[in-house]
Amino acid sequence: MKKVILLITIFTIYGFCVNIPKPTKEDKRIQVAEFNANEVYEIKAKNGYISMLKFAHDERIINIVCGFLEGWSIKSDTNFIFIKPQAYIAKAQEQTMVDSNGNLVSFSDNQDVVIQPNAKDWKTNLIITTNKRIYTFDLLLTAKLDSSYRVDFKYTDDIAKVNQLIANKTKLENEEKEIEQELNNINVPKNYHFVQHVNKNSEDISVDYAYDDGVFTYLAFNTNKTIPSVFEYDKQNKESILNTHITKDNDYTVLVIHKIPKQILLRSGDKLVGIKNLGAGKNLYPLKNTKSDKVERVINEQ
Repeated sequence: MKKVILLITIFTIYGFCVNIPKPTKEDKRIQVAEFNANEVYEIKAKNGYISMLKFAHDERIINIVCGFLEGWSIKSDTNFIFIKPQAYIAKAQEQTMVDSNGNLVSFSDNQDVVIQPNAKDWKTNLIITTNKRIYTFDLLLTAKLDSSYRVDFKYTDDIAKVNQLIANKTKLENEEKEIEQELNNINVPKNYHFVQHVNKNSEDISVDYAYDDGVFTYLAFNTNKTIPSVFEYDKQNKESILNTHITKDNDYTVLVIHKIPKQILLRSGDKLVGIKNLGAGKNLYPLKNTKSDKVERVINEQ
């Protein structure tokens, strides 16, 4: 019993596992391999045929090393490798051969020997480095129909990274839509109780409609109007300029005042319009940086 266990242990230690690319259902000569840096991939080539390896689209071949390069033609093009068995020419001065009796056979100086590809002598290994990965292969010669015409590599890590990027982008887009929906759909009562006095020849700076939402005051002008300067008019008959920004509401240009003054003066040259907010302070809304807890309003004052 102990001997059997020892044999199993030795086989486990010294055994080798090779990754054989899986054939596609359409044609078993077109194959797919899942990349693993710690695996050796078996490529079965056929004499007189080319085998192609396809790496990731963003990979570029850096180095190719083969254990028996004289017996294989290996070429690269961007992320593709083309492999073909080739005959090996043994030069006469390199040859030593014995006959059936064990006697050394001599060759003339110009007598070269061409050795055709064969399964026994053409088995070797191939290592390819790219800008991203290292690939290790066993190259075999076969006469069967299971040779590798094309091997496409797939990359689980890359797919996972792409899926994560897509998920992150989708999450961000959903959050932005949620915030936009909150800002657009928030139900805030509006105070439209405004009156205005338009001085002579000042119609082109008059307001088409006005309201406040408890935080800001909104003055709307149609496209034919001139956007005036905006001042607050207080009880001491003093004018102070107001902080504003511009936004759009369909065909109207809206001047947004960053407070709710009770009296407003619009000026443009000699033109003057006075506006009173008769409902100021009645439409109370809790003052926040913005209407959404997810957004912080920052005013950029030039």
